[in-house]
Amino acid sequence: MPKIIPEHLHFVSRKQEKPYPMSEVFNENVKLHPSTIHAVLPSAQFSELELSAMTKGYKQYPHATRIELPAPNEMMGDARTFNDVVTSRKSVKSFGEESLSLPELSKILWLSYGAIGKVNETGIGNRMQRVVPSAGGLYPAEVYLGIRNVKGLCQGIYHYNVPNHALELLFSGDPTEQVSKVCCDQPYSKEAGVIIFISAVLARTKSKYGERGYRYALLDLGHLGQNIYLACTALELAVMTTCGFFDDVGNDLLKLDGLDETLMYVAFIGKQKK
Repeated sequence: MPKIIPEHLHFVSRKQEKPYPMSEVFNENVKLHPSTIHAVLPSAQFSELELSAMTKGYKQYPHATRIELPAPNEMMGDARTFNDVVTSRKSVKSFGEESLSLPELSKILWLSYGAIGKVNETGIGNRMQRVVPSAGGLYPAEVYLGIRNVKGLCQGIYHYNVPNHALELLFSGDPTEQVSKVCCDQPYSKEAGVIIFISAVLARTKSKYGERGYRYALLDLGHLGQNIYLACTALELAVMTTCGFFDDVGNDLLKLDGLDETLMYVAFIGKQKK
């Protein structure tokens, strides 16, 4: 059996008699070293067409019913200062019964992962800019929503169409029981007005950065998750995130293959409990 860890990395397990923990195996194998950088990162030179495609990565469901969201200039302003928002941010584990409004949901999505214009880059052309940073501007995340309690919006599972700032209805109906099964029957899944499912299309990042791209994708999801927290805090909404979910149950719900695209992160959003 070939060695998983190259000898020159001098990796030593804490307990030699036990198998290497997979997290440590992964971490060691995607480290950048002067002598191994070419083994970790892809060596291929990308054409202008490939570079253009890589930096315009986003999903759309052209046959789904599309619900246009209020435009950014139609959204309500914030009375809270940035300092107040940052220092007030916290996970809230209870949700009120009042419905979220469509403008509130629109603002959360736009401030979390929305498009804010385009920039022209040599060899790439017009590249969409978003409100969060991303390694190489590749944006591997996709945002899906389980809508339970939003005024003016039918219950169901939706996808966030970033370039059009719209929702795409994947299937309708109360998603509470399905979402609860995905989220290990955590009570928040039956109380929150919106459950946000964040997946990663790993090939978008790995196409440029190889196996190390998995690490970059996780960082990208962290940026997105923090923006969700801050947007909800600014709107005085309750929010919490979790990695407590059954991966493949969630992938089945969202019709993801679990390999090229897989569920990575979940957020619960709702009104504050009075």
